[in-house]
Amino acid sequence: MRKFLYIFIVFSLTYQVLSYYPVKIETRILNQDKKYLNADLYAIDTTTTKPVILIQTPYNKNLYRLKGESGISGSQLPYDSINYNYVIVDWRGFYSNKSIDSAGYNRGFDGYDAVEWIATQKWSNGKIGTWGGSALGMIQFQTAAQNPPHLVCAAPFIKDYQNKYEDYYYQGVLRKEHTESLEKLGFITVNLVTSHPDKDKSWQLAENISQLAPKIKVPMFLGTGWFDHYPGAVIRAFDDLKSTSDVNVRNQHKLVVGPWAHSDIGKEKQGDLSFPEAVDLIPEMSAKFFDYYLRGSKNNFPGYPTVQYFEMGSNKWVNTQDWSTIPRKSDTLYLNRDKKLLTTTPPPIMSPLAEPPDTIIFNPKDPSPTIGGSRFNPFDKNALTGPLDISKMVESRSDVVLYSTGLLDKPLSLNGSIEAYLYVSTDKTDTDFGVRLVDVYPDGRSIIFTQGISRLRFREGTDKEILANPKEVYKIKISLEPLSHVFLPGHKFQLDFSSSNYPMFALNLNNGGAMYEAGDTLTALNLIHHTAEQPSMIIIPSEKATSNFSEAKNNTEFYVYPNPATDMLYMNFPEEALSSQASILYDVFGRTLMENDGESIDVSCFSTGVYYIKSQFGIRKFIKI
Repeated sequence: MRKFLYIFIVFSLTYQVLSYYPVKIETRILNQDKKYLNADLYAIDTTTTKPVILIQTPYNKNLYRLKGESGISGSQLPYDSINYNYVIVDWRGFYSNKSIDSAGYNRGFDGYDAVEWIATQKWSNGKIGTWGGSALGMIQFQTAAQNPPHLVCAAPFIKDYQNKYEDYYYQGVLRKEHTESLEKLGFITVNLVTSHPDKDKSWQLAENISQLAPKIKVPMFLGTGWFDHYPGAVIRAFDDLKSTSDVNVRNQHKLVVGPWAHSDIGKEKQGDLSFPEAVDLIPEMSAKFFDYYLRGSKNNFPGYPTVQYFEMGSNKWVNTQDWSTIPRKSDTLYLNRDKKLLTTTPPPIMSPLAEPPDTIIFNPKDPSPTIGGSRFNPFDKNALTGPLDISKMVESRSDVVLYSTGLLDKPLSLNGSIEAYLYVSTDKTDTDFGVRLVDVYPDGRSIIFTQGISRLRFREGTDKEILANPKEVYKIKISLEPLSHVFLPGHKFQLDFSSSNYPMFALNLNNGGAMYEAGDTLTALNLIHHTAEQPSMIIIPSEKATSNFSEAKNNTEFYVYPNPATDMLYMNFPEEALSSQASILYDVFGRTLMENDGESIDVSCFSTGVYYIKSQFGIRKFIKI
């Protein structure tokens, strides 16, 4: 009897599990242009009507076919076969639907047709949501912009809806690795992108055509990561939805920004760091999102924060109504020569010879390598992304200049987009200047958090090319992607300057010729200047400016300049000097010519020769010419 009861229980449990295990059914969707798209339906029971989640993919719908009890593989989809049916369809022109490609066809029409076809099926209750990230997110925007009547909500992740110049170029420099990967995936050709290296009318038209936010009439749940390709673009897209989508849904959109790389959304391990506090938030929020809008669950999803973002370092979630309008202050850090420190004190007034520029020898044949950061190359298993230690592979090279604060004794909060304003020059007519943002840990690891680069010929805007005059000093700006990160006590805030970051960014041949064409490769002598007249600086946004950095002792000597002098001679006294300092000017015979209590002397009336200035800090010689 007991044996029979045991068998019965096992059979019952097995039957129950199998009854919840959906069956894959191959089907076809008829589109308005009279072509069929192959699709897969996942359903436990096709006689029961349920809300449906639609996934449109260019990455082969077969990869989503069920494996064991884990649900649809290869995704962060909140799989709930009890309450939902799922339809997964290959894009037109990809995999099972490759044969029906139509050049220039708006795939948003296919999305519209899929939604409305699903609504007519016996296993659908007429409520459809969409889900997916990256390219799967892009097509959700395109579908929602067509306003299919039965689309209720959409969850597009790690993608902006606009097609922009900045998707392929970073301040004028081709995102080489990214664009080549997109070509291999079948989305675009490198030649098409590089045929428009400036932000010309073609890019403006593409951006205008893809302005979809005003057409959106359903609530959306967006997500991205600080190590994603374009977290700033996703945040901007969310702002667009809040301000220009249909007035009935503007207050229903939600955004989550976590400590994630593009292909590792929701995972604990990110590069060399771990974030257990950020595991699986996207699928958990997605489930609540769909349950509320598709099933009418009373889970208070509207009461969740409009924006949730992860503050790295402190490793906590922060809630806000609007990331972009958070009241922010800023710290300004200057590049100073003393021990390569970033300080809140600007460079002192002194001879340029006393504050020499930093030198970067940039040889395109031996570029600074890309390690970590927001790179994208799914075809190279060694192309690791996210927060990696770059101390050995990058910082040990001679073509990088490092600037950091001293050891922090208080937390330094970064909340927003860092901007670097650099005074630069080169001995060529064009070159690049790049920067990596690094958190230096007490154990010596230099963990990269983000990176940027700028092409000198685009210093006045990416819509026009202006070659440089060799050795002339120019002011450039490099803006980095937004971050929320706390540099902890005992750490250092650091910037690594170089002229390449390859293969993430294309190399500058330094010859001033046409870009992305074969040509002579020249080695450039690039300089970063940091004087009182040319103060290279970093602007760090924060919700609360800290100004708690270790200051460089950048003014510890007594200088006279310029030397030789013609009209005016200036003196630079140490920091401990009083505001008024006494000095005596005398000639080579020791005769006193002038006593002075300021920091400048008019020597225009003196004849050519050698003179000396004596102060309590020593004696300095200068030449009058």
